[in-house]
Amino acid sequence: MAEQLAVGAVVRRGKDVLLVSEQTDGDTVWALPGGAVEAAEPLLARVAQEAGFAAVTAERLLWVARYAAGGAHYEMLGFEVTGVGPHDGSGAWVHLAEAVERLGRMWFAPIREPAVAYLTGRARVATVWTWAALDEPPATVPHVAL
Repeated sequence: MAEQLAVGAVVRRGKDVLLVSEQTDGDTVWALPGGAVEAAEPLLARVAQEAGFAAVTAERLLWVARYAAGGAHYEMLGFEVTGVGPHDGSGAWVHLAEAVERLGRMWFAPIREPAVAYLTGRARVATVWTWAALDEPPATVPHVAL
């Protein structure tokens, strides 16, 4: 199976979190900035682009999510980042409680579960999340109450 690296990031401004949106089947889906990392692409380049900054600086690793989908093994790294340079207005700054609600409606567990658990204080920094199958609960180290 092919290996694919992906990255997502929590960008904060006070009590607000930056979310990006996408239209899917007529619905607005909210997510953290990030995506798949292409070969030779700087790790956080996609985050900076989606977040609307010239660059971002990783403050700390929040989670690692491991899963298989579409014939590939994925490892998604979740970081807390700080934007560098002026913000271009991309995405929406959403109060933490609203961000948790919007992210909690995502269908994709490897983003939803670690992000919501971290933002609500249920998961420690650098928690590893592993899905044997995406329709099953993940194993976490250290343990996270789901």
